[in-house]
Amino acid sequence: MDENIYLTVCTPTYNREQTLHIPFESLMKQTNKNFKWLIIDDGSTDNTKQLVDEYKKKSDFEIEYHYKKNEGRCIALNYSYQFIKTEWVINLDSDDAYCEQTIEKIINIINKLKKMKKEEYNEIWQISGRCIDSETKEMIGPLYPDNINELSRKKQDKVRAKVRGEKSCCRKLEILKKFPFPQFDDTKYAGENMVWYNIDLYYKTYCTNEVFRIYYRNTIDSATSEKSFAKTRLAYHYNIFLLNKLFNQFTYKFEVRRSIINVARNAILTDLKYKTVMSELEKWYIKLLVSIIGYPMAHLYIILKKEKKYKNN
Repeated sequence: MDENIYLTVCTPTYNREQTLHIPFESLMKQTNKNFKWLIIDDGSTDNTKQLVDEYKKKSDFEIEYHYKKNEGRCIALNYSYQFIKTEWVINLDSDDAYCEQTIEKIINIINKLKKMKKEEYNEIWQISGRCIDSETKEMIGPLYPDNINELSRKKQDKVRAKVRGEKSCCRKLEILKKFPFPQFDDTKYAGENMVWYNIDLYYKTYCTNEVFRIYYRNTIDSATSEKSFAKTRLAYHYNIFLLNKLFNQFTYKFEVRRSIINVARNAILTDLKYKTVMSELEKWYIKLLVSIIGYPMAHLYIILKKEKKYKNN
């Protein structure tokens, strides 16, 4: 093991005093302590800071804490980059846990990757590990196929699209800085997949079936919670992104196909004008599909599901 490899574990949190013990206890159990736990407090009004101060007294690893005003999880991640000094960073939600050997496994994989040719190593932007359900103890989603890391970027992307389910990824800071989370005027949150999918257009992922994270399904991450209008408007921006940037993945990525209807539905539910939607879609044929298929199907879906429009409070 290369003792010079050091990781940053980043946890954005908001009023998670009751669950923050879950990631802390899992980090205390790590078999390799070559990491720093970076906590970004996104405007908590509970006793998060006092709790972290207690953790600092107990821990045998470095803990760094920063407080900022509440702007949402993704903006908190953008904010975190200025404090990270390591090449690699992995996110850990404030209500999830790592397996005891997670840090050790990731460092071993990084050591393996560093033996590649420089151009091959530079092409990789993340290590994608697996998650297990905290209740069933079963892996979430199917296994990655054995040859997935030997495929070209485009072929790998097609295969990864079929391996659905929660993942746990360790990423290169340098590349994350090049692709910050977007900010919108009508919602303070940004969908993480908008960034991950965008980076995937240029870089490869190293995939492993090693389990990194224990995923707790029954907790609500208040760092990402938001009102219905904001959530729906965020979904609108996400679907615009899918249609404009990933339309060539239409045949194998279900999200892209579904976005033809969802972009219209999200616009209708938040009173966004048809003209505005058309102006944000870049290709004429996408505009046509959304017009003749998306809007009629969206109206029908809203009627059948008896969905009501959201107000921007």
